Amino acid sequence: MNPVITLIHQGNTYEIPNSWYHLSPGQFQCLVESLLELFQGKISPVMLRLRYICDMMHWKLDKFSRDEELLADLLALAEQVRFPLIIRYPDHEDILEGLSDKDYETCRRVDPFRNPLPIAAALQKVDYKYTADLNFFAQLLPEIKVGDQNYKGYTARIAHGALTCSLTALQYIDAYTFINNPDSQPLLAAILYYPGTYSSEGSQRLADQFLTLPAKTLMAITMNFQAICNFLFTKTEFSLLTKFQSQKSKRITTDSADALYDLSADGLGNVEQVEQMNVLTYLRILRKKTIDAVRRLHAMDYGTAKIAEELGLPINIIDAIL
Repeated sequence: MNPVITLIHQGNTYEIPNSWYHLSPGQFQCLVESLLELFQGKISPVMLRLRYICDMMHWKLDKFSRDEELLADLLALAEQVRFPLIIRYPDHEDILEGLSDKDYETCRRVDPFRNPLPIAAALQKVDYKYTADLNFFAQLLPEIKVGDQNYKGYTARIAHGALTCSLTALQYIDAYTFINNPDSQPLLAAILYYPGTYSSEGSQRLADQFLTLPAKTLMAITMNFQAICNFLFTKTEFSLLTKFQSQKSKRITTDSADALYDLSADGLGNVEQVEQMNVLTYLRILRKKTIDAVRRLHAMDYGTAKIAEELGLPINIIDAIL
């Protein structure tokens, strides 16, 4: 998928972002606003893409509705926009098994009724839905304004194949606790944009000020954080931490605070030091502790089935570790 769409218009060359990573803060919030309307049933996926092109080019969409040829050209251009949405087949995910990576991506991003692949005929017969393709590692809203005050957010970026992120372990855990609670979006924003040394109590006080933020900004902050979490646990080695199947796990959920304070008991610092640990360091330690636990039980002559029972990890994951 090309990261930009190149367009020649009236003798000038334009590049329209075709990737989350190429959006400006304003463009990101504008797209989030359209995504909200899509999920509320107010617009279709096609309309979202049409509106996106017009927003990027500063065109008036209603001008195209009066000219069939211009509208056809705009539709063809909108078809090239692939990044904001992904197609799910809730009851038929196995239908895409065996496809090449390229064909798989096409089926995930092109509507079955416009998909040129032979499998499209089968896809047209099953239920499918569009969801936001929130899986990237970038801070698209580095700064927000609340009243007369500017707040700088956390940093998150990929450079030379390495991840960097400024979130602390406690900050990340607090934010993750409220990631799926729409009523807590002001608190989530206060956690992620907390100035200075992070404090859970301080973020709760700060949340009152963030109540004045526009709904699209609060949703943009939430979606950005969701995308970073999704990236960490699907596209990095930290995916191991999502494989647990029992409550014995130390996976990244609301019981993550217990795992965090276990690190203090392990001698990795006092409570305050552990809370301010970088989130990536924290996740690396949890991953290592998980691997060490598997190997320790294996050295005690535990079979894979017994290790799976003790730790709540699937047998195939245990086999891969060993």
